Amino acid sequence: MTVRLEEKTVKANILRLTLALVCALTIGGQRTVLSASPLDGGACTSFALDNNGYLVFGANYDNVVDEGLLFVNKRNVAKVGLDETLTVSANWVSRYGSVTFNPGTYQFVWGGMNEAGLMISTMALAETENPAPDERPALVSNIWVQYQLDNFATVAEVIASDSQIRIAGTVDHYLVCDRQGACAVIEFLAGEMVYYIDEALPVRVLTNSTYAESLAMWQTAAPLGYEPTDVRRTNPLHRFYVAASRVEEFDPDDEESAVDYAFDTLAQVGGSHIWSFVLDAENFQVYFHSLTNREIRSLSFEDLDFSCNTPVLMWDLFADDLSGDIADDLFEYSHDIVLENTLDYLEKREEGLDPALVNELLSGLEAAFRCTEAE
Repeated sequence: MTVRLEEKTVKANILRLTLALVCALTIGGQRTVLSASPLDGGACTSFALDNNGYLVFGANYDNVVDEGLLFVNKRNVAKVGLDETLTVSANWVSRYGSVTFNPGTYQFVWGGMNEAGLMISTMALAETENPAPDERPALVSNIWVQYQLDNFATVAEVIASDSQIRIAGTVDHYLVCDRQGACAVIEFLAGEMVYYIDEALPVRVLTNSTYAESLAMWQTAAPLGYEPTDVRRTNPLHRFYVAASRVEEFDPDDEESAVDYAFDTLAQVGGSHIWSFVLDAENFQVYFHSLTNREIRSLSFEDLDFSCNTPVLMWDLFADDLSGDIADDLFEYSHDIVLENTLDYLEKREEGLDPALVNELLSGLEAAFRCTEAE
């Protein structure tokens, strides 16, 4: 049972939990702020296939920490967000429900899709430089991702949100696509949002180099038919080349389905594949597999209730006993399971936090969100 706390206590506990996660989430052996990026410096890959006018979106999450949960997030939930000083700085009510993949804990999102068909994934980028503090309220990286899925239906809306919300504490860049077929690469360089859309985004692929560097390599190498000299699968330019080649070669009229082709592409780029997901924006389908269960599992949005008057549902990404449609196997949000996942995550990050304290902090986080729908 979630412990209900007074508002001031709730906010204080959210801040303390966030601070704990800030200390725990690292990349390349160096401290970062609230990033779910890979510990080894980054080997994630994302792309979008044009499937006769609708997009199929694929992403690999490569990490050394094999923890993760899937959440069915609800619409009409009042939420708060945190800035880089760990102060509650933003308030909103979720407009859309979503299915998200979370490496750490509830509301700290790596990627997913909402019920309007907006899709997003996160990849580490060493060149990232956060915007300086200004009059805009700020959200730390993984909550910023959830904010986008909570509030927006289109890529244009996500880009426009930069005038109202400032990202904080990110070491990442993002591939964002929508059901209308638009995509954007969003980066934060020299303290400013930099984005690529339309003609500036000729191939919808992102790894762990800046899009400008990746595109320059692709435009040089691809016409000559050779791959980058360094063919290690951890090399982001090589992974970009492989994924971009596959995206360019995709024929939606072939016998192989777009979803199968996307999973084949994710396998070919290599990596640890802690989890891989494929999102079908036309049919509102989510497919995924994980390190411990390579069987593809699926969810249809038609089978999900995004009303906040019903319990939040979740799934352990590393459950090893199912394949196919898992809609009937989702279970209600469990404080104990999320706590165990969070503690395991922190332990694998070699953070010596008192489990009793983490339990208290998670309770505060859970108590911070409330349904605004009339029962």
